[in-house]
Amino acid sequence: MKITDGARDLLLQILEEEEAACLRLYFAGYGCGEPDIGMTIGEPEADDELYHLNAIPVAIDKRIEHLTTELTIEGKQTMEGPKFQMIGLPEKDC
Repeated sequence: MKITDGARDLLLQILEEEEAACLRLYFAGYGCGEPDIGMTIGEPEADDELYHLNAIPVAIDKRIEHLTTELTIEGKQTMEGPKFQMIGLPEKDC
């Protein structure tokens, strides 16, 4: 998994403002028979693997960890606030 420099800068700011421990990727149910990945700012949970990617602490739910190997998180500041996108998720057959 990769975090772009733009996403890193935004995430560092958000983590500081929210006084949160990490970016967390979690199992968000199933869509088209495949697991969905959710993304939030918060605290790691017991079954998470912890990583430091481009200076960002990241907790990844072990149930979706195999889906994150080719994942890139991009981020940019918009008029509505910071926006993040996960690039490289597996294709779904539906």
